[in-house]
Amino acid sequence: MSLKENAHICETPSGANVTLQGNSSSVLVGWEIKAHAHPVIFMDAGMAVLGFIPLICFLYGCFFHENENSRYLFTDVPIFGMVLVFIMWIGIARQKTFYSYRLTEKGGEVKYWLHFPKCSGWILKGIAIFALVTVLAIIAMMPMMIFALVGIGAITIPAALKLLAWENEVDSDSFEWDRVQLILTDRKRNLVILERRYDPDIPFEQNYMCFRVFLPKHRIDEFLDCCKKYAPSHVDFEEGRNIF
Repeated sequence: MSLKENAHICETPSGANVTLQGNSSSVLVGWEIKAHAHPVIFMDAGMAVLGFIPLICFLYGCFFHENENSRYLFTDVPIFGMVLVFIMWIGIARQKTFYSYRLTEKGGEVKYWLHFPKCSGWILKGIAIFALVTVLAIIAMMPMMIFALVGIGAITIPAALKLLAWENEVDSDSFEWDRVQLILTDRKRNLVILERRYDPDIPFEQNYMCFRVFLPKHRIDEFLDCCKKYAPSHVDFEEGRNIF
């Protein structure tokens, strides 16, 4: 069974007698957590503006529009718009990511993937099959429509086939303790960022480092203690908000 199928949130209860500095083996600790990959306040503000526009149209249609024949344009259509904005807000703006971490005495690694409901794969495959059947049925019943469907079919069929083969891709990242130079803690997001300061004298691929660690709120200080133990002694610790 794949890692994605086994995904779950492992957050040790605050009263449990478990630490992040674990045993004497090379693997110190491993945990999984679900979090927003980026701050959502900007996306929330954008979705609020998008939702406000159809809301204004709806209120205008209900209380101020006097033509009964066209009132539905200001009541029914905005409702559809608000529902669409809500779906975009839940499915895109508030999209969460699963992170699976493992720390060792040499460094750490993470595997991460977008979080979708378990039924998402079946829903996407169902949409793909429905689209394929619809296009093929129209062509079978009305062969003269084949030329009219050339443009639509050229878009629909490849997209449907891609949905049929859809899989939630797993990405990964890693770091080594001896490369860490700056540790930034964002307690509002329960996030610790391990970074390397820019050095113009070394190649970019060796220079860049930004490893983000999402943690349960009550385990942040324990993780920082772990960093102080295994990271170089000259590492700087800072606290503040991270806008990215």
